[in-house]
Amino acid sequence: MKNLIKTFRLFVRSDEKSKQIANTIRELNSNLSAPLIESENGDLVIAIGGDGTFIDAVTNTKFSKEKIYTGIHTGNLGFLQDISANDIFSFIKYIDFEKELKTRKVYISSIKVFLKDGNILEFFSLNEVLVVGESYSKISFAEYINGELLQNVSGNGIVIATSTGDTAYSLNANGAIDFSNNFQLVCTLETPIKNAAYERFITNPIICSKINIVFKPSNNICVIIDGQKKDIDSEKINNVEVSMIDDSNYINKLDFINYSKVSVIRNKILGY
Repeated sequence: MKNLIKTFRLFVRSDEKSKQIANTIRELNSNLSAPLIESENGDLVIAIGGDGTFIDAVTNTKFSKEKIYTGIHTGNLGFLQDISANDIFSFIKYIDFEKELKTRKVYISSIKVFLKDGNILEFFSLNEVLVVGESYSKISFAEYINGELLQNVSGNGIVIATSTGDTAYSLNANGAIDFSNNFQLVCTLETPIKNAAYERFITNPIICSKINIVFKPSNNICVIIDGQKKDIDSEKINNVEVSMIDDSNYINKLDFINYSKVSVIRNKILGY
């Protein structure tokens, strides 16, 4: 991607280390021959903190395809933050001198919440969608994969992760890690419950491009997108559809350090 960056915006976690790094970036930028302008509508969005900070940055800038996103890691794991504190000088130099910036598309999922009155609420997700019972209560729903009924389920709910989010909540719920590509969903049931001995359902993680969750009447349905609970009247929800079938839904992430999902997971989870 041609380097057209003229402005930047910082999203900074409130801890002292993150604040110090933000100040270092501002100082290094001010010493450039042609400093970038810090702006609320920055071309380059830099998240300084943990994965939550990166998700906040993407959400607050409305998943813009016109921006380039990157993150500086100041936490413990930081799957979404590619740059370390030791890389800051090289990073600023790269932004200043490179005529062509290396970026990669990170695909995001589309969420539609269909209400009983016919209205549709639309959202995007970088990491995962949780459709669960309020306070871990039971809900019952039918699970449609790519438009076909797969099974009827009762339990705490379901975790639906992008391949970006498959190492977060999804992995903790025994979901799969998707190394195939970044344009699929990993769907994992949360604490399924058999109401009768004859009931059967698939508890293994399912990988698909579209899933539709159709609910039995309930007043305790909770929809959580990238860690944020959506304020939706549970009794008005008919079904929730999550899909990754449109390759125009993505963000551009700076690939300053050549990204490898295999090496990131090996390093972050296994420690070598």
